[in-house]
Amino acid sequence: MAARSELQVLTDQTRVAWEWLEATVADVTPDEANWWPPGTANSIGTTYLHVVINADVELGRLVFDCEPLIDRDWGGDVGQGVPYDPEQFDDWHRDVAVDWTRLHDYGRAVHAEVVSWFGALTEDQLTRPVDMTRFDLGMWEGRELLELHGFSHVRIHGGEIAVLKGLQGGRGWAQSDGFAEPAPFRPTR
Repeated sequence: MAARSELQVLTDQTRVAWEWLEATVADVTPDEANWWPPGTANSIGTTYLHVVINADVELGRLVFDCEPLIDRDWGGDVGQGVPYDPEQFDDWHRDVAVDWTRLHDYGRAVHAEVVSWFGALTEDQLTRPVDMTRFDLGMWEGRELLELHGFSHVRIHGGEIAVLKGLQGGRGWAQSDGFAEPAPFRPTR
């Protein structure tokens, strides 16, 4: 069997991660999306916004040389609850409600766009220099940003979303049937 290329692995990992994220948020209601847990954790809505807007804006601008969907198709309003600033696109404020229906529609559009971009990924895009100094992260290669927003970021924050659903009594992620009922607490000695 021939080894899969790096391009194919990145493409496959991205497709699976975004499908998993969609399955995780498919049953989220507007109330669940806008519930803010105690402490400093974010809501489902702002966590999801963070994932999708970063993939749209950073991959679109910095790797694929295209106008982000939020600018091109959404007029800056994806239901984020705060005015859109193209330079501070990932800024939100605690306790701001999102329009979950609109945000989720945008997220599905970003999902389709990201999968399409990865389907046409080239070797040159893997090694392309990406300037992340604006975020005090130095210089990156395209592959690092592709891995981050293609699947790593999606899985990390999707896990947070699953926990936030569970804290509200929902099922964390689509494959979590085995964990639907909490196990009785048994103290250890």
